[in-house]
Amino acid sequence: MYIAATFMMIGRLLMYIYADVLFIINIIMNSMILMLTAWTVGATYKVWRILLAAAVGGCYVLIGMMPNMEFCHTVIAKLVMSWLLIYIAFGYTSKRRSFLLLASFYVVSFILGGSIVGWVYFWQVNHYSHTLIRILTTLSWENVLWGSCFGSILIVTIIRRMLSSTTRQQSLYRMKIEYNGQVAELTAMLDTGNSLYTTVGHKPVVLVSQYIIESILSEDVVTFLRENVPEMWLVNLSQCTDEKWLSRTQIIPYHGIGSRSMLLAFRADALLVSLSGTAEIRIQNVVIGIYSGALSEDGTYAGLLHPQIINELYKKEGASICA
Repeated sequence: MYIAATFMMIGRLLMYIYADVLFIINIIMNSMILMLTAWTVGATYKVWRILLAAAVGGCYVLIGMMPNMEFCHTVIAKLVMSWLLIYIAFGYTSKRRSFLLLASFYVVSFILGGSIVGWVYFWQVNHYSHTLIRILTTLSWENVLWGSCFGSILIVTIIRRMLSSTTRQQSLYRMKIEYNGQVAELTAMLDTGNSLYTTVGHKPVVLVSQYIIESILSEDVVTFLRENVPEMWLVNLSQCTDEKWLSRTQIIPYHGIGSRSMLLAFRADALLVSLSGTAEIRIQNVVIGIYSGALSEDGTYAGLLHPQIINELYKKEGASICA
């Protein structure tokens, strides 16, 4: 959309432009911007949604060229359209993710837009270059200052997010939980701040979202977990009729911010974790804590690995290599 505005400006300088050509350019450039936006933040996307959003952006630019459509060039209209394009292309999962996508969208647009203007200026040798120079030289210091500050803030935000995303990707592990002949596969993140241990034996606890755990539990246990709010799990634990599972349950005390509470956990048959693309390493009798909410806003991971478990896994991997 913003790249197309650059073409529209150049087109007006040339005094002639075809609407169909402008629309096609919009679809191509908007698709490129949206895919680069997805790549910047590591978001997944569907091609048809990208093309649909690009087409909507193209229609917006064409409407803005019509008479009496000055409102299309207002800041509010541009912000609304930007949010709409992001929603069409990537959907909505959380405010934080939407803001990140929007910020990345602007950064990519500004960088590509500036690159196009710079490219035209660098290679243009006829009298149209004087028009471009006149436009650039008439920019006020206020626009240059605020534009530079705004762009710098966006770039720093995106870079920090990219570095954070890269660090987080390095802390993600694929793992499987085995219990009662069933297997649940999930992605877990190494939580260096996880200090959950069992009261008996002082064993580390792996925290896993409830919806993942339900796939390997019996119907009686799943019914119990769903019919009782998490705050009443421990109080009404006797209502569960699965004696085998009850014999494996444990109560884990944990400290929150300004509060203390108890966590319901159970002992699984085994935990299998993959390290750096190597074969899965198996750990017996792992304690799994049940978390009723979502551990990750964007669904990247559904479990939190205890650092002690990862340390033990690397020791086992090292031992197997030496052997």
